[in-house]
Amino acid sequence: MFDSTVWLQHLSSSLRANRQVAYLYHVEDDKFEFLGDILGVLGIAEDDIPKNKDEFKKLILGEDLVSRQIEMSDAIQKSKSQEKNFTMRYRMVRMDGSDVPVIETGIARYDTKTMKTTVQSLLAVDVETIQSRKRLARKMGFRNAVTTVFSSSEGRRNLLESLESSIELQDNGKGFLLLAGLDRISLVNEIYGSSFTDELINEVDKTISKVIGSKAKMYRVSGDIFGILFEDSDPGEMHAIAQNILSIFYNQTFDVQGRSIHQVISIGGVRYKGQELTPASILSRAELALMDAKNRGRGCFIEYSEKLGEQVQNFKEILSTGDSFLRGFKDGRVKMAFQGIVSSRTNDVTFHECLIRLIDENGEVHSAGRFIEAIEKMGLTRLVDTFATREAIRELKSYPEISLSVNVSNNTFTDPDWLKGVTAELRDFPDVARRLIVEITESVAMSDVNQTLRVVRALQDIGCRIALDDFGVGQTAFSQLKDLSLDIVKIDKSFVREMAKEENKLFIRTLHSLASAMQLETVGEGAETIEESEALARDGIDHIQGFVHGMPTMDRPWADAKLTKQ
Repeated sequence: MFDSTVWLQHLSSSLRANRQVAYLYHVEDDKFEFLGDILGVLGIAEDDIPKNKDEFKKLILGEDLVSRQIEMSDAIQKSKSQEKNFTMRYRMVRMDGSDVPVIETGIARYDTKTMKTTVQSLLAVDVETIQSRKRLARKMGFRNAVTTVFSSSEGRRNLLESLESSIELQDNGKGFLLLAGLDRISLVNEIYGSSFTDELINEVDKTISKVIGSKAKMYRVSGDIFGILFEDSDPGEMHAIAQNILSIFYNQTFDVQGRSIHQVISIGGVRYKGQELTPASILSRAELALMDAKNRGRGCFIEYSEKLGEQVQNFKEILSTGDSFLRGFKDGRVKMAFQGIVSSRTNDVTFHECLIRLIDENGEVHSAGRFIEAIEKMGLTRLVDTFATREAIRELKSYPEISLSVNVSNNTFTDPDWLKGVTAELRDFPDVARRLIVEITESVAMSDVNQTLRVVRALQDIGCRIALDDFGVGQTAFSQLKDLSLDIVKIDKSFVREMAKEENKLFIRTLHSLASAMQLETVGEGAETIEESEALARDGIDHIQGFVHGMPTMDRPWADAKLTKQ
């Protein structure tokens, strides 16, 4: 007879021997089950193992948390259509404050019977990365009395201590910090391997040390970033010194393992002359300047400015908004709202547009305008579009009397996985497909016309209709409407709201004439008054959308009607 207890003990022993941890996560119940080398991998006692996602998040290094959340959310969402395998690399934080690199591999499964999702995963210490760190630390060591490169955490700590001493002793207005980061070092590592990368970084260290001589101290701040502290130099020299370092790297090659390679760097700098700054804020500002240098194309020097600080503050707000959205998404607080589009001839609702809403922890409902920028900049559009599409299809399957439209972004529309998922959901449900309208913008349609046509035809082949949203604000010409093989064209609200202008009237009438000739349906968006709605109807527009015919609502009248009939 099979003894499950003995088998689990054997499995746990095997995991410990290999420095691995396995877990089973019940998504809807928000519950973890762990087995294996808890202390070795997670750095905690078995009594302290995380019981839910919030406790597990505390074990992940803050810099890696958002990216892991996004990847895991994506895997869970995609598991609704088929099992989704994933592999992630990130860092976990131990009780002593040190971080350990881990590799997580797993699979997300959705059970159609229980309608619940589970994640089975294996966490293993990334031994290769640790060994690479050790090799690099041994190679770097002490260079000379004034140039020291430490391991990442130690180097950062020592730099902060030196900054503190420098600030305390500063009475001559001198002092500045440069951060030099190697560009595209991950690509070098991918092509040539970690041993080659270690030696290259070692050569970079020697070169910078030679350039700065005894003028500065150097520290290893992170894997590929050097902090260069000029404690007794005039901040006015910072730009010239940074440009000199850049010039040397532009003009010299490094000989590593028989290969000759150019390695360009980016530099960020901050002066603390006469400023009341903490060591942490000085380093943070230098990091922001370095990040800006890399964002501007790499291989350049950027000095921190207050304007940059404002931009970063905006980015922090975006991150915060995106994180709030992700929490809401995982907690089931992201919902669908619906706005009716009515026939200009009968005033009956012909279909509803699906819109995303976020309910915050206080119960307040937020429209997409509050979080759409964060979603786009954090790369969450596929997640949101997939959710909206799936929810729309589920609603259509449950209520055969309704039609719905969903908005799909550029990245999603050209994503084979999204198309594959929609096709799988609708292949055997032609009646449902005929009631689904996929809305794309002009930027989506014109970014790659051939690719757009392939996806449009694939969706139309299974019965879906395609609508071009916000027509008139982009670059699509009237003559291109036929080439795009569309079913519906939606006139941007800017034309509707200013119909008094003769050029807008002409635009709407011309579109109506062309659409009629090409058998395209038309929708006038943003109608807020009876006068606007009547004017659109007189000009022959088929459907009208706007507050005049109803605000978006999370209510589902078709569901209420079904309950009433029952």
